Order: sequence, then structure tokens, then C-alpha cells
Amino acid sequence: MTRKLPVLGTSAASTAFCAEKVEGPDGHLWIDGNGKITWRNGTLDAPKPNAFSLLQIDDCPHSTPTCRAGCYVHNLEKHAPATHALYRHNSQRIREILADPTLAEEWAHVLGSWISFNAAGGFRWHVSGDVFSMAYACWIADVCEYSMGVRHWIYTRSFPFVPALRTAPNLTVNLSADRDNWGLAEQCVRRNPGTRICYMTSDGEVQTGILTYGDVIFPDYNLRDGTEEGRAWFESLAPVHKQMVCPVDYAGKAEERRCGPCPRCLYPASTELPR
Repeated sequence: MTRKLPVLGTSAASTAFCAEKVEGPDGHLWIDGNGKITWRNGTLDAPKPNAFSLLQIDDCPHSTPTCRAGCYVHNLEKHAPATHALYRHNSQRIREILADPTLAEEWAHVLGSWISFNAAGGFRWHVSGDVFSMAYACWIADVCEYSMGVRHWIYTRSFPFVPALRTAPNLTVNLSADRDNWGLAEQCVRRNPGTRICYMTSDGEVQTGILTYGDVIFPDYNLRDGTEEGRAWFESLAPVHKQMVCPVDYAGKAEERRCGPCPRCLYPASTELPR
């Protein structure tokens, strides 16, 4: 029997979170996870860690007014403070690591090895946070290359660092867009074929003219299936755009409706998705 989590308001209070400490040179980093994103190595109610996260906004140099206003991590900070504390630790520690090229290389190998053995189903970068520097983007690519047998995925508004991320062939880059930065996202996807636009809307407005096959639409809480406004919004979309709406965010999480069983963000936009 599967359990559908609430879609009204925040679901952070009813989401299962998890974390594991990864020891390495001169300290440790935390790998986190939750019932939405874990796959193969965990379930909706008993997830296993498969993500590396930082702080919201502070570690999001290219955030927009729209994403800051609707950031779900604020609710996570409130309802899962212990998990959020791990993000704060990672935020400080990764900067210390990146300041020393030798240490950064050692840590890329350590984390890549951990991912290979513990997150074979897929690894997500940043439940919270984003790429904050070119050095960090290159380090992410190195970690991915040290875990080539694992499919990695990321959502990012840090478009200047996308070319560095794309040097890792097993990392799918999803460009996070909204009404504030959709023009920059459109330019970035044209320069970087294989990336996709993941468009977040909080008021029902969608720049449908920029969306193509493989792109995804993420509705904010007020536009989800549990609300009258959300159902009206969905019905107003053209059939091709209805198919782009994230089924997990719109309809709510369930054992077979979460990242992994839904593969659309885990593979490049031009890829025929596995069945």
C-alpha cells in the first residue's frame, strides 16, 4: 500500500528525511535524502541518502525574486531543522575544501567513491542551494566523473557555470527558470544542447513559447491538484504543456510517483526515457 503525502501547503512536515556522514580528509560532509528523491536504495517512507545540499538563498547567487519568495527550503528549515543544520555545515565545509586544490581533489575521489557504492540509483545535487562558483562547478563535475556508473542530476539558476557542469557526461543539467529569468534560461539552453528548462510558476503564468519536448513545468503549492485554482490552471493548459507538468509536484508524492520512477529530470532532454 502506498501513501500519498499532502499537496496543500508544505509537505516538509510529513516528508521522511535522512542523512549520512561521509568522513574524509580533515573532516566530514553530509549526504542527505528524502522520500521524494531517493530511489532503488530507499522508499518513500524509508529513504536512503542520495543528495548533497547547501543553504537556500545564501548559496544561490543567481536566485530570482520569484524563487526566493516560493523557496520550499524555508519550510524545510522550520519542520526539519536537524536536516537544515547539515546544509549549513556543508556550506562552510565545502568552501574550506575548495580553497585547497589538493584537498578538493581528495574529497572529489572520496565522495565519488561513496556515491558509487551507496547511491547507484541516482544522485541529486542540491535539495537546497546551488552552484556558487566556477571552482565548485568543476568540483561537482569531478565528483560525477569519479562515479561514472551513477546518473547525477541538478537544477540550477547558475547559468554561467553550466558549461563546466556539462563536462561530466553522467550529469543531467536542468535549468531552473521562472518569470524573472526565462530569457537567460532560453539563451543558455540554446548554447548548451541537451539541457532542459524546468519552469516554475506561482501565478499560473508560463512562458510556453520557450518550452519544447523534454522540458518540465513545476507548479507552486497554490496550483496543485488539491486546490480548485490548481485544477482550473491545469485544465487551461494546452495538451502538450499538460504533459510537461511535473506529476510529483502537481499530484503529490507516492511510492511510484517520485523522482526515479519518474525519470524525466534524470536524463538529458533529448534522451528517449527508459520505460
